[in-house]
Amino acid sequence: MKVLAIHNILWSHYKARIFTQLHQRLCEEGNDFFVLQLAFSELSRLGLKTDLSIHTYPYEVLFPDKAIEHIGLLPKTQKLLAALRQHQPAIVYLNGYYDPSYWFVLGYCKINKIKVVLDFESSEISRQRVWWKEQLKKVFLGQCHALVCLGQKAAEYALKLDVSRERIHSTKNVGVDNDALLEIFKRELSLRARRKAEAGLPRYNFVYAGRFVERKNLDMFIRAFHEARQRAGNGSEWGLILSGEGSQKPRLLELIRSLGCESVHWMEPCEWYEVPIRYTLADVAVLPSTFEPFGFLTNEAMVYSMPVLVSERCGSAADLVIDGLNGFRFDPSNQDDFTNKLLWFMDHPEKFGQMGGNGKAIIDQWSPDIITEELIQSFHKVSAYD
Repeated sequence: MKVLAIHNILWSHYKARIFTQLHQRLCEEGNDFFVLQLAFSELSRLGLKTDLSIHTYPYEVLFPDKAIEHIGLLPKTQKLLAALRQHQPAIVYLNGYYDPSYWFVLGYCKINKIKVVLDFESSEISRQRVWWKEQLKKVFLGQCHALVCLGQKAAEYALKLDVSRERIHSTKNVGVDNDALLEIFKRELSLRARRKAEAGLPRYNFVYAGRFVERKNLDMFIRAFHEARQRAGNGSEWGLILSGEGSQKPRLLELIRSLGCESVHWMEPCEWYEVPIRYTLADVAVLPSTFEPFGFLTNEAMVYSMPVLVSERCGSAADLVIDGLNGFRFDPSNQDDFTNKLLWFMDHPEKFGQMGGNGKAIIDQWSPDIITEELIQSFHKVSAYD
């Protein structure tokens, strides 16, 4: 059995562990595994390095000199089809259906009787649905032999697109490198007090790490934090860490200035292996987005045994957050709800240890080892199909 994975960007460090383990496991069984990466990175992450040291599996970057947004449909399709002819796989593990060139890949696989296992990340709430696009999705998904879904919400959407339950082989195809991130976090935790003092951080802090773009809902986060800080009895002991970069930053800086909001601390974007250091400075992780297919911030924070506050419109809220046990979900369109949840955390710092421990127990069931095993089983299942 030869498996050829087609993925978008090599920068995706959270996929490196999965691909490495797939390669090792399949080779042990006498099978082959190879990854076609379309590009090194995308425009919004060009300032960050692609850490090649973690990609210890056989791969080729088809367009090493371009951001993925700058690759034309024709050259992309030509290179993908040429690679399919070269590798002659039994199974293609395809990274989604969003790229028009993937329709040509799907057609080639259909003609040549190659099985297709699809990464399916969409959920029904992501955007307003258009009937003809939904019909196209049904056609595409109908030609795939199996889906591995980005959480339960994605699986529910797949079912509404007429995918049978038997073809959904995983609802846990979501992961960060739990072990590597936790090792960094533990190593750096001893420097927490010194770093907080150097940065002028207060006793407790909320943290958001990611891009500063509109759907992340950071303007509401800032307003809700400002209100909660004014209402809480210990508000002066709380800060907000915003780590990252993006087009919304000037607008957010102006909002903070107009509110007179104190204790918001900005941190520049950093490499993936530096992000755990940011979490050592904080106490509660917050993901306020109006939509996320999943939201890996939730995974990372739970690996570090941190309580979480996650928008109910993020896929991770449904799969990983149990209200009152390891954090809370909230309505990202309701500032009062958001503010009240922030206030709860401000009023109950004594709960953080237990909640964080509960979260760690949950995220241990979403380890790369478990995800790899489900993918391996999916490949074996589809290879047995007629």
